[in-house]
Amino acid sequence: MKISIVYPAHAHSAYRIAAETFSDLAYMVAGAECTTVTDGDFSPDAADELTVVIGNDAVNDLVARFFVSKKIDGFSIRYGSDEYCIRASLIDGKRYLFLADGRPRAAIYAVYRYFARFCGCRYFWDGDRIKCTELPIENIDVVESPRFEYRGLRYFAHRSLHRFQAEHWSFEDWCAEIDWILKKRLNLFMLRLGMDDIFQKAFPDVVSYPERDKPLPEAGAGYDDRTLFWSLEYRGELRRKILEYAFARDLWHPEDCGTMTHWYSRTPREFLDKVDPELLPQVTKSYGDPTGRVWDIRKKENFDNYFALTKAHVEHYGSPELFHTIGLGERLFSLDPEENRRMKLYVYRKIAAQIKENYPNAPLLIASWDLWMRWTPDEVKDLISELDPNQSIILDYTSDTVKKNNFTEWGLVGKFPWIFGIFSGYEPNCDIRGYYELTNERLKLAKDDPMCRGLVLWPELSHGDPLIIEYMARNAWDKETVPVSEHIDTYCRDRYPESICREMTDIWHEFMPIAQTMAWCAYDDALVYDIFPFVIGRARFDKAKIAEYSRQLAPLSAQKAAAISVLERLSRLTITDEMTRRDAFDIAKTILGRFANAALLHSELLYATDAPEDELDNAMAAALGVMDSLAETLGAHKDYSLYKTLERLRSVTDVNPDFERTLKNNAECMYCRGYIYENACYLYRPEAEILFDEVKRAIREQKELDRTAVTERIAQNKNYYFETPLCQMQAKPVSFDAVAQNAAEAIKKLGF
Repeated sequence: MKISIVYPAHAHSAYRIAAETFSDLAYMVAGAECTTVTDGDFSPDAADELTVVIGNDAVNDLVARFFVSKKIDGFSIRYGSDEYCIRASLIDGKRYLFLADGRPRAAIYAVYRYFARFCGCRYFWDGDRIKCTELPIENIDVVESPRFEYRGLRYFAHRSLHRFQAEHWSFEDWCAEIDWILKKRLNLFMLRLGMDDIFQKAFPDVVSYPERDKPLPEAGAGYDDRTLFWSLEYRGELRRKILEYAFARDLWHPEDCGTMTHWYSRTPREFLDKVDPELLPQVTKSYGDPTGRVWDIRKKENFDNYFALTKAHVEHYGSPELFHTIGLGERLFSLDPEENRRMKLYVYRKIAAQIKENYPNAPLLIASWDLWMRWTPDEVKDLISELDPNQSIILDYTSDTVKKNNFTEWGLVGKFPWIFGIFSGYEPNCDIRGYYELTNERLKLAKDDPMCRGLVLWPELSHGDPLIIEYMARNAWDKETVPVSEHIDTYCRDRYPESICREMTDIWHEFMPIAQTMAWCAYDDALVYDIFPFVIGRARFDKAKIAEYSRQLAPLSAQKAAAISVLERLSRLTITDEMTRRDAFDIAKTILGRFANAALLHSELLYATDAPEDELDNAMAAALGVMDSLAETLGAHKDYSLYKTLERLRSVTDVNPDFERTLKNNAECMYCRGYIYENACYLYRPEAEILFDEVKRAIREQKELDRTAVTERIAQNKNYYFETPLCQMQAKPVSFDAVAQNAAEAIKKLGF
């Protein structure tokens, strides 16, 4: 089939991109021979077998001529919106396919949607399912519009594994991610990856570029070690290219504003030394270093300097269409609650006023994290009562919390513009998790509320839970909220080869109760042991905690048979593609993480109840077996290797030769311990053995557990971890069927 694709010559670049995208997909799907041409150069007399027309009548002259001459009707779309129309028409004996948009990005949506709805293509963050078929051009006339105006994702600043940490991604990685955003018909993304070289751009006479090959002067320990891997000059150029690529496709990127200095966007020492901004008083210990403190914005110079950073980002990288602030996120200004509340209100008022004065038409997203963490519902209501609903939108990315302090108590529903957000997980939580049923019920409230303007996924990592990514993208567009079980069915039908689709669907349904035993936010009756699951040294072995151990172990004990069944079923699958293989590993690692916790809980329970020594010894040995299986499983897939991550960084551009230590710092600290092979093998498993040795010693000597000895021995082991190069920690190759079967056998040995 020969196809002409007509796009507007004098309009947004998204139209040309839409035309090129249609050409690429038409070739992949049907082997079509496509020619792209502008509306000024196209003549209907020279039309091919099919002419695809990109854009509405306001931008595409060909569409305008057809409309004015009554050869086509209007498209029934709301101009300026994300709506689009896909319509096949016969005009003067020639076939046309119109992809008409409400705004430029919607033309790209329409292209991807045509191939999804009519050709069976499916799109995922890690690849596409392209169906080879003919291109339907009969009886097509659809108009689609999203439920939510704002639909997007936040990319955060932690570091460890390439798949999960957006700061590691190359420009090519970002191009693929932004293309996926468009395939899923999202329109907003945010790079909260630190401020790159904004200080250097805003204050060139004050702050110089640091040397790539040295630690940053402001680098701390753990996740506070923000030492660069790529040079700051390169990072600035990378940010520019990423945002140019996104803006060329008509996406939104909120501009950070207000009190932006934080652990991942530190004030350079050079700025502190030369400018010496007075800092706000702070009674919380976190972010205590001056580089992470908030400047006293009661002083005009400090406030102006904060906005100089925002203006520099707008000038060099961004676009002042949309703004975002965290206010005094997580900080306590005073121990006096009323004084603290007044200071936080003052900060919000001051930021909002500044945006209103300088960017009067730009919405301001007010992040909910501090509201969820530090405010009472009545205090949030007071804040909302004084905000301008024509300017401010509450960005509630804690909508999936189980705490009583949530959006249903804030006076938002039906009263003030807000965005429903799924936090999903902290930095180490790169597994499949969450109270999906609770989220689903709350999402119905959001969709029924005309004041709810958006749906976002806002975790501390990316690509962690493959199911929540698809869940968010689907619900951001669809007006109906389907049952979670139906969402799983659709996910499996779209993602897996037909030969194993039914089996994978059954596996997912059997697995979901296991996944939902853990979420990012715990409460008194939560089915969760620890949101930071691999901080082994924190295990209490406390004889006063019998009831707690029993309660937390019970739901996992109830899922033991299902866990074994899922792993054995996975081990028997014939997996022929990487997307299925990745999901199989994600399911297996999630189960092993849950049951590593369960095994530790069981050992603590036996200790607390003075169980026979041989019974406790067997439980500890079984726990170590699960830890061994976890390490083996993580070692069998590149997604979980720090060394593979480091090698990938080096393949992009020059890397700080000392960054390996920083990477370990970032990945092994208490807050960030996740599903990482090197950590599982060289930290988690040895630490569990150290802990169990000391427990056994305490029992033999009939005394309390020597926690100092545990801490000292764990510190010695950590030194070995840091001294051993990552290249010497490589895992032996193991097939997935073997690791899944070994995992099932390890869980069978657990004595509960």
